[in-house]
Amino acid sequence: MFFSTLIISFLSVQKINAQEKKKFLNRNILTEVRNIQKRFSDSIGQYDYKKDSALYRQKYRAFYGEKIKNLENLYQNIYDKEVMIGKMETTKEISSPSQLENSQQLQDLQKRLTADFPVYLIEDYEGGIYRCNLNFMIDIDGKFKNVKYKGASDTEFGIISALFLYAIGGLEKPLIYNKKPIVQNFAQPIVLRFE
Repeated sequence: MFFSTLIISFLSVQKINAQEKKKFLNRNILTEVRNIQKRFSDSIGQYDYKKDSALYRQKYRAFYGEKIKNLENLYQNIYDKEVMIGKMETTKEISSPSQLENSQQLQDLQKRLTADFPVYLIEDYEGGIYRCNLNFMIDIDGKFKNVKYKGASDTEFGIISALFLYAIGGLEKPLIYNKKPIVQNFAQPIVLRFE
């Protein structure tokens, strides 16, 4: 009896640890974005615009280019490590997400992408509307994969939008069609207004 209790306890702890690890991994993506931005801020903070505006602008361009490169590398590293589990079935066409048996998850995702967007990661925006289209797949495990940002009004905003979707990780449950998990392509616009 003790042995079986020990095994059950061990399995429960493993499950909790896996859930905590998943949450940490998701937060880790946004934390790394913040670290990249902090390195940029610390680097440019060493220069004073009022003392030498030409030098400041030169350094700003150089450091900003490095920041974008680091964000792109983070995005690419995540993208390159993905492994698709399911396969797209060309014979099974779904004309709209509402045909999915659990389309409520997709509606919740749409709301979450704008309501929970990490605006604290957006720096140096003076206002205006920022747009980005995210194209991605939801695999049979419910995970977001092959996330691509297109049509971004700002490169940094596009990369952060894609990384945010990766940080969310996936849906709570896979998408179901005819009682089977499926792979599905999606396009989701993100529009934020900064004032």
